[in-house]
Amino acid sequence: MSDSDRLARKRQKTRHALLAAARQLVFERGHDRIAIQDITERADVGLGTFYNYFESKPAIFEAVLDDIQADFMTALNEVRRPLKDPALIVSHTLRFCLQQGQDNDDWNSFLTYSGLTGDYMLRQDEQQAREDLTRGIRAGRFKIADVDFARGLISGMLRHVTGEIALGRLNRGAIEKTTEYILRMLGLPDLVARALVQTPLPRAAAAAPVAPPVDLPSTYPA
Repeated sequence: MSDSDRLARKRQKTRHALLAAARQLVFERGHDRIAIQDITERADVGLGTFYNYFESKPAIFEAVLDDIQADFMTALNEVRRPLKDPALIVSHTLRFCLQQGQDNDDWNSFLTYSGLTGDYMLRQDEQQAREDLTRGIRAGRFKIADVDFARGLISGMLRHVTGEIALGRLNRGAIEKTTEYILRMLGLPDLVARALVQTPLPRAAAAAPVAPPVDLPSTYPA
């Protein structure tokens, strides 16, 4: 192994330790009860080392979300792996994304306790979504003129419905209704769209439930 490879592995190990420490501390205490020094002490690295990887607490918290997003994509790809029909792939992807928006405790809890206030959402990789639509057009399943416009419209719909369900303004039946509406929007006949959303979704590995931070209320303010 070359010196550059050893250095890269060491940096990866240090970054992983910092992320794991930040993740643990946020769940234990909440964002405003931890300092950067708490993170470096938990990770067993020097305080200055933190700034070789992240510029602030919000930056490392966003990196934790990136890791959870990567786990989400791994689970989504496992759901998609056995599927061949482009329309069924899109249907399962949409339903999985909407369900995980409600049920992924790791993501939702960390987002709450980290204090991050940006526009964050578990989402399918944009390039993959674009490829899904293009494949559906080539197979004659979808009838859309502008792939990027359709992809952006679908993303906005998922964001809106995810938020409305979380706020209690829509029930979970909106997951299937939204998926069916999008499939019809892409050009599928009503009966076909309805049949696709009724196809059982394969079970994916669920994220382990996360305990709320110690001594914090169940609805911790961001």
